[in-house]
Amino acid sequence: MGWWENQHGNQLRIAGTATFASSLLTVMSAAQLMFLQDNADFQEYTGASIVLIVIGVIGLAVSAPAFINLNTRAKALQAIMSTKSTSELRKLKGDGDEAARILGGGHQDSWNSFLQEKGLKKR
Repeated sequence: MGWWENQHGNQLRIAGTATFASSLLTVMSAAQLMFLQDNADFQEYTGASIVLIVIGVIGLAVSAPAFINLNTRAKALQAIMSTKSTSELRKLKGDGDEAARILGGGHQDSWNSFLQEKGLKKR
């Protein structure tokens, strides 16, 4: 198993943090390139800014798809859990099981306790 698979249950948090950090790095580097490179005090940072914007874009290319996928599953699970109709919950139970399994950790625990509370899963 790889490192990413060993982080089951923490993947959403890790992907979110990496996406935020990469976005911040890209925006700050872009701001330096667009607005500050002509300023005499900041001209020496232009080379570093170009390197950092490339690193930020690569970080976004790697982390953003995983974050979007996991965040969508978390929101879908939350939407399913807010459903009041038992018949609708039975229809959506498979989707919720899959989302909770992929997210793992606290999401899976809260999903299982939700199903037990609704009487859709045995203890």
